[in-house]
Amino acid sequence: MMVKYRYLIFCVITLVCSTIFVACDKDDEETETKNYLVGEISTNAPAYTTIGATLTLTASGIVYPPDIKYTWLFSKVYPDTIPSNPVSIHMPDSIGDYSLTAVAIPGDDYRDDYYSEYLTFSITVLDTALNQSLTGLTYDKSIIDQRDGKRYHIAKIGNLEWFTQNLAWGQSGTSYYGSDAIDALFGRFYTWNEATGGVSASGLGQGPQGVCPQGWRIPTNEDWADLASSLSDGEIDSFFNNWNFIGEKLSADAYLNGSRMWPYSPDNIHTNVAGFNAIPAGNVQHNSSLFRNNGEYAFWWSASEKNENQAYYRYIYYDLGSAPYGSTDKSRFGATVRCIRFLPPEGYVAIR
Repeated sequence: MMVKYRYLIFCVITLVCSTIFVACDKDDEETETKNYLVGEISTNAPAYTTIGATLTLTASGIVYPPDIKYTWLFSKVYPDTIPSNPVSIHMPDSIGDYSLTAVAIPGDDYRDDYYSEYLTFSITVLDTALNQSLTGLTYDKSIIDQRDGKRYHIAKIGNLEWFTQNLAWGQSGTSYYGSDAIDALFGRFYTWNEATGGVSASGLGQGPQGVCPQGWRIPTNEDWADLASSLSDGEIDSFFNNWNFIGEKLSADAYLNGSRMWPYSPDNIHTNVAGFNAIPAGNVQHNSSLFRNNGEYAFWWSASEKNENQAYYRYIYYDLGSAPYGSTDKSRFGATVRCIRFLPPEGYVAIR
């Protein structure tokens, strides 16, 4: 009798194990027959856009199988998926970061053999009107660039009027991550050759017009030195030093969509007493393809060259209260631009 029960138990165990192995084999078989799509999804989505903008987005990148359908998920605005490629998406009327997903789905003939692929990305929605997305700055007078109708705020510092915003002339230079929507806030990045037209200069107010509006010029080393002198009660009279304490006088405790732009540092408290409104826009390198130092550095060109291949710039680093100078390649480094206008004091006589 005992033998009979043992045999029965053995049979049950064998049946269970066989079922498990068959199930495992079946799972393995299903796993093996399910493939990943060949290629990677890419889109033309910008990193930044403006409130209420309508974007036409296109997804691509999957090369096999040939029958691929792209759909879109934008749950904060649209409750359902959008089966269209390209697709027109109306962005919200409020600032913030919005997440979108592009989905590549195999066609009916391949659906059982291939997984779908997903690409989720973020678009920052901006309000470029004054004191909306970009806050914490100081504004005084303004001028209109007659070339494109853009408004720039200006302030008198020393013997010069300075732009208190980075130039955003769109016929030259590069937008941050290719998103021209942010030009009004960050300005554009220009190589020295783009900024100056390849013309080096020296002397107060004697820089080339370059990319600046009519009547305005790219600041020379002497123009930069005049700015530092006015903020140091005449103690700084040369371009060629680190300008201790000037960096915090030029930089603003700015916020972009409510987030502080400069990291906190006790060595640079961003008093912005000059109303210069420096923000950490960073720079671009490698033929305007690599954006670096956003949130930590601000760079501006001088119209004065160092030698045939290099030109000078001034910069601010978040962890320094100074505003040092440097030099770099004229054609490979992209910095922002401030324009100046010379205002001769009463009785001023130019020395020639």
